[in-house]
Amino acid sequence: MKLTRTPKIILALDSFKGSLSSLEAATAVESGIKRALPKANIIKIPVADGGEGTAETLVLADSGTMHKIVCHDPLLRKMECYFGLSKDKQTAFIEVAQSTGLTLVEPHLRDPLSSTTYGVGEQIKAALELGARNFIVCLGGSSTVDGGAGLLQALGVRFYSGKFEIEATPKALDSLTRIDTTGLDPRIKEATFRAACDVDNPLCGKNGAAYVFGPQKGASAHDVKFLDQLLLKLGLLYEEATQTPILTEPKMGAAGGIPAALKAFLGAQLEPGVNLVLDFLNFDSRIADADLIITGEGSLDCQSLGGKTPLGVLKAGKKAGIPVIALAGKVELNASTFLDAGFKAVFSIAPGPISLEESVQRASELLSFTAENVINLVF
Repeated sequence: MKLTRTPKIILALDSFKGSLSSLEAATAVESGIKRALPKANIIKIPVADGGEGTAETLVLADSGTMHKIVCHDPLLRKMECYFGLSKDKQTAFIEVAQSTGLTLVEPHLRDPLSSTTYGVGEQIKAALELGARNFIVCLGGSSTVDGGAGLLQALGVRFYSGKFEIEATPKALDSLTRIDTTGLDPRIKEATFRAACDVDNPLCGKNGAAYVFGPQKGASAHDVKFLDQLLLKLGLLYEEATQTPILTEPKMGAAGGIPAALKAFLGAQLEPGVNLVLDFLNFDSRIADADLIITGEGSLDCQSLGGKTPLGVLKAGKKAGIPVIALAGKVELNASTFLDAGFKAVFSIAPGPISLEESVQRASELLSFTAENVINLVF
């Protein structure tokens, strides 16, 4: 590529899990580019696909802030967690993993029948109190299968067994007979919600939240059947209370059924994670007139072509007619698979057979070196 002007290069990498954040990865690539092309116009845009770390990525990209609150974990133990707030304080970035993440519960205590999303509701409530009225909810990494009942309870919805109010955990909700929404936080009506959702699973059934995701959260075969029946009951009551289709809709089974509560009671719009993030970042306008986009993540594999960050960046690049190159710690599929998808080139940053531990420790150095080589080839 021969240019008569200073090249504009976009760096839009996801995090390299366990090694580098999105910003750290972009910074490493930037250092390599500058060695090869000191005058390049480099624009770093940290990106993510809605999984863990997305809130922090959006905060960095928007020059916003992270806020710490005291909330409840999945087993209703008090803990500290975070949510992000945009620079103008109008948009909150909520990660369900911050308050309901599987890693928050010790392996021997993991029990979806006793776990709740109450902490997610507390995150939303805290953001409402700070004035946020636009919400981006990132659904990855939850330990719960409560259909979002816990988060609704934290926001003022009440669950009853006959005349008695009950706790919004699956075990207690077994006797649920009705839902009272009169106490739902009135500020919800002033707010808009967008949820990053990359799976199409329905709320219940063989492809639903309990059967597909329950076992990895600690549910036994008996638990799975119980949870599936509970989600069916919740779905029916949610539909009755809000006149919103839930049981026939895709995506409701993500994160243990949280989208069902978000859609029915908060009017949430469900979107592919990377699309939501790129839209918030005004990615299309920021890459205008660029000569090259470099993206990447820890591993380029079949999931990368199923809606992860590199594919979202690729689609934006193709739409704008900008070549896209991907870098990764490892490339698990034949490189031609990615070239056929539209990438200009894909590179593994590993210099040869090295251990995962060494790859993680040297990620910044290896990214930088590979980027330098790429720029020497391209320009």
